[in-house]
Amino acid sequence: MPRRTQIERWTRWSVQAALGLLLLYGLSSIPDLNTRWGITVASIGAVAGWIALAATGFDILRERPGIGPLAALATTLVVVRSVFALLAVGRTSTGDPNAYLNLAKGLLAGHGLVIHDPFFGSAWRALFPPLYPLLLAGWGAVFGFDTAAVLTLGTLTDGATAWLLFVLGSRLGSAVAGRRAAWLYLIWPSVLFSAPLAQKESLCALLVLLLALAWIDRRAGWRGALALGVPAGLLALTQPGEAPLAAVFGLVLVGRIGLWPMLRTGLQGGVVAAVVLVPWWVRNWAVFHAFVPLTTASGASLWIGNNPDATGNWQPPPPALKGIPELAYGKRIGAIAVEWIRTHPVGFVRLTLTKFVRASGIAQFGVTRLVAMGPPVPRVLAAALWPLSMLAHLALLGGAAFKLGPRLPFTLVLLIAACGLQLLLFGVWFEFGERHREFVTPFLLLALCWSFAAPAVEKAPATP
Repeated sequence: MPRRTQIERWTRWSVQAALGLLLLYGLSSIPDLNTRWGITVASIGAVAGWIALAATGFDILRERPGIGPLAALATTLVVVRSVFALLAVGRTSTGDPNAYLNLAKGLLAGHGLVIHDPFFGSAWRALFPPLYPLLLAGWGAVFGFDTAAVLTLGTLTDGATAWLLFVLGSRLGSAVAGRRAAWLYLIWPSVLFSAPLAQKESLCALLVLLLALAWIDRRAGWRGALALGVPAGLLALTQPGEAPLAAVFGLVLVGRIGLWPMLRTGLQGGVVAAVVLVPWWVRNWAVFHAFVPLTTASGASLWIGNNPDATGNWQPPPPALKGIPELAYGKRIGAIAVEWIRTHPVGFVRLTLTKFVRASGIAQFGVTRLVAMGPPVPRVLAAALWPLSMLAHLALLGGAAFKLGPRLPFTLVLLIAACGLQLLLFGVWFEFGERHREFVTPFLLLALCWSFAAPAVEKAPATP
């Protein structure tokens, strides 16, 4: 058997095995989730209704749809998203969505990119990367910050992500799979839960797909560098932990691109990404008189992911550090995490693996966030919705694993593998919850939809 064929087969099996193990973990978690939330008759109705909605779009998008069917799908989408948005009307979300709204409002009020965190006990000026707050502030300056305005912004970014997902499917050889994956993405439970909230995951998915397409549709010279470097820099200014994907995609595709073309494109893209980051570096030097490349949150994020009580999800920091200046705080709390890792190596490994499997194998974050809002969503509603979120995620894991056979383009398998490497190499060591793996969803959806389309042959990679 040729060496390249062996590598492809081993890669497919490895990705299938990883998805299969996550599926088994998710299945084993259902009794515990049922104990926590319960199941009602409404749960069955929600799941059945969503399946009918997904199947309707699947059938319509078997062929290129006309204006009438597209209008019907768009109207349905608006109705479904509006219904989910009603859950957020009159409520205040905790965590990042509320922080981003406060940052955007502060920017419009002339206070700059500053947030007053009650747990840190001081004002932080580079806790959050700047791109999403700036985007939200610009949007809010025109349309306001009510639920309808935030929902519209989220729908636009989700729509752009869905379009890129269709483009990716077409580039790999199946416009049908691309259309269907785009439809599923727009109605995917985790996406619907986030749409009416000021949450940056939609923007991250958009930028990640741009990176994947930049490597697949690689252009010559500086046009290719711009196509890669601009989204790479913007992703670093949105979710720094996902920025290495710009390089990881290129590394896993090196067999299709070639070593020297990959290195040349990567280096040129890195220069462009650095230029995108320069204004943020200048601003941080002016504020801190020190080089802060992306965010001051790395130390706190490391501690959230590595301490005796860590679960991977956010938790209040040590009260003893309250009030310490921002840069010193990050160093102190990061040092506490490093010391715990040094003295508990076995616990660190066990916790890291647990974080990865738990965050990747279950899907209840959207429901948990609704219940944590003020005032909280009634638990009976949470009981109706969590099975939809969980079963959709399990179907995605199982379906994608089952479909990773020879018919699936190996390029798509490599993109999924790259996402897994990103999580394992750069993500799981810090705060790591379900939302930190959301950027993988579009690629898994495309794999899931591929087998329902006619067989296709991968297009040859672009020449440098």
